[in-house]
Amino acid sequence: MLTIIEYYRSMDDGLWYFHLKAPNGGILVQSGGHITEAECLDGIDMLKRFADVAVIAKKDDWTHATIYNQ
Repeated sequence: MLTIIEYYRSMDDGLWYFHLKAPNGGILVQSGGHITEAECLDGIDMLKRFADVAVIAKKDDWTHATIYNQ
C-alpha cells in the first residue's frame, strides 16, 4: 500500500488543499488553503523535500518554549 499526497480545490471556499494520507486512507497531514494550484503544488514539493530531515519539536503550552527531540 502507498502513502499518498492528494490535492484538490475546495467547493466551499475555492482554495486549494492537500492531504498526506496513510496507507489505510487516514489523513496524516492537512494543509492550509492555497489561492492557486501552483502554490498548493509548491507546498507539496516542500513537504516531500523536508519531511525526512525534519526535527521533531514540541511547543510547551505554558511557556511557549520549543523543545527539540533528537
